[in-house]
Amino acid sequence: MRLSTVAPDLTAEISTLGDVSLRDVSRAAATWVLSQVDIDDVRLAEATTALGERHVNDHIREQLWELVQELDELVWNLEEAESGEEATQGYIRAFARARAANALWYALASPVSSETVAECLYEAQAVTGDVDGLRAVILQPKG
Repeated sequence: MRLSTVAPDLTAEISTLGDVSLRDVSRAAATWVLSQVDIDDVRLAEATTALGERHVNDHIREQLWELVQELDELVWNLEEAESGEEATQGYIRAFARARAANALWYALASPVSSETVAECLYEAQAVTGDVDGLRAVILQPKG
């Protein structure tokens, strides 16, 4: 798992959790990372609502996956574009949006597993680089 390259302790932690706790951890991580990026898209709004209400279906996940692919394509296009400060900032914003949407997509996985939660956490930390902040957020649901 990619998470083990940046936070092996979190990988070990989530491997001990049951389904309900795994879902809580992925929900907390996705909510945290989405609060740190600016994405205005109805598909993201619907997926976020579904996550909060714990009512996820294939249509919502498929719509969100389309958004993730669109955002990733934008990132790839910006990566190939001319360099410069403005281009770099655009790339950083687009990368953060794509990773945050992908974190939400993993948080909506069904069935939930330690692997899907690890991917959610990896994507979340990729947005911010704040593994300690992520740690604090995901350990909170356990009480």
